[in-house]
Amino acid sequence: MFTEECRCEVHENFDKLGEECGIFGGFVHKGDVKGIIRNGLFKLQHRGQESAGISCGEETQTLVKAKGLVMQALADSAILESNGRFGIGHVRYSTQGGSSAVNAQPYLIKYMDEHVAMAHNGNVKKAMKIREKFEKIGEVFITNSDSEVLLKRIVYGLRKPPSQWTFNEIGECLGEDFSKGAFSLALTLPKRIVAYRDPVGYRPLFVCEAKEGYFIASEDIAFTGLDIKKTIEVMPGEGVEITEKGYSIQRFYEQTKECKCVFEHIYFAHPASNIFGRNVYMTRVELGKTLAKTDNIKADIVVPVVDSGMAAAIGYSQESGIPFHTGLIRNHWVGRSFIAPTQESRINKVREKLLIVRPLIEGKKVLLVDDSMVRGTTSREIVSMLKNAGAKEVHFRLSSPMLLNTCSWGVDIPTTGELIAAVHKDEKKIAAAIGADSIKYLPMSALKEIFGETGWCYRCFEAEKEKPAKPLCKALAFAK
Repeated sequence: MFTEECRCEVHENFDKLGEECGIFGGFVHKGDVKGIIRNGLFKLQHRGQESAGISCGEETQTLVKAKGLVMQALADSAILESNGRFGIGHVRYSTQGGSSAVNAQPYLIKYMDEHVAMAHNGNVKKAMKIREKFEKIGEVFITNSDSEVLLKRIVYGLRKPPSQWTFNEIGECLGEDFSKGAFSLALTLPKRIVAYRDPVGYRPLFVCEAKEGYFIASEDIAFTGLDIKKTIEVMPGEGVEITEKGYSIQRFYEQTKECKCVFEHIYFAHPASNIFGRNVYMTRVELGKTLAKTDNIKADIVVPVVDSGMAAAIGYSQESGIPFHTGLIRNHWVGRSFIAPTQESRINKVREKLLIVRPLIEGKKVLLVDDSMVRGTTSREIVSMLKNAGAKEVHFRLSSPMLLNTCSWGVDIPTTGELIAAVHKDEKKIAAAIGADSIKYLPMSALKEIFGETGWCYRCFEAEKEKPAKPLCKALAFAK
């Protein structure tokens, strides 16, 4: 596996799933594109807080990237020399590759005396096998990321100056080896940008025509602040080509069965975004309302786990008639990440991050709402904090089903042995494990009623099917 031996940096959302990455890029009619790219990445900060980078230019490009948040890694002094009308940027949460600074994106290479940069959101498992093939013929890799394998595969497949690479030729390389992978990626070529969305549509991709120029991004919220003329969601198996003359949306791979990540709506995407044809905030409110319809608990107040459970808690309150209150207040000055090598230090960070409005909680039956539960570590501490603040009862409600499985598409889900629902498999046992008076998850059937039976990936909510044991010999198999 492409991971580092030790990672002691634990993000503040330790008990949440990893948010993947975000990409933004484009062309401006006048001036330099760097400011718009940085602003776009800032609006995608929720998708990755580990590192940020931009690559800008015309015929040649300048790369700036570093660990840290967007406004730290891409400070004015850092991007002073990043000039040009074309560019791409990236915010990173590591899946394959680990958290080393060398894995920060975009990647910039010089091939046949021309520059190519690439930014990638997603995960392609087949990349590991392709990497092994490259290494057997003497190729070397600087990073541990599957993204570098994607770029090297394109270079190896085309073997000519990047200025001569066509949209279709790049698409053929992606389709030939990575059609079953999850990716939204962008490349800057000499005076040109191309971007592609994977054939199953697991990750989102958008294109925007604005007064300032033409842009692509992981979410449409990233275009906020531009003088927008048109925003289009790129369909699975399609891509975008941007030049000085305009943009075009083209298909690079045949239509196939869609498999969109349902967790984009449950947790990953920004509430104000519109992805996969739905508004994220309104979807989360609907999840909360649906959860309330399946429940019959009597409580005094509905309290969200901020910020992840906010919209679902509002929906639950609207449907149930139980008053909504922000009984937990988030301390935004704690910081986005921290070194927390021990369980005790993680618990202390939860206490620092969340503050309780005691008069709202004391003597009340509290219905606590969040979008999901991974390990249960943070949830257990929040329940304890509420009870210590005088809550009479704490009932936990989740606006998604039990997390029972890992992700084959690259989402940073722990092993099944770390998933609290996979370990206990029963709501009463899970409630006891986190100290709650009760717990209830959104039923899987209710989730599919909202999104549909097909077109979405539900793997993380489905328990791994046990494989039948192999017989000891053919005679035993025949006897069965």
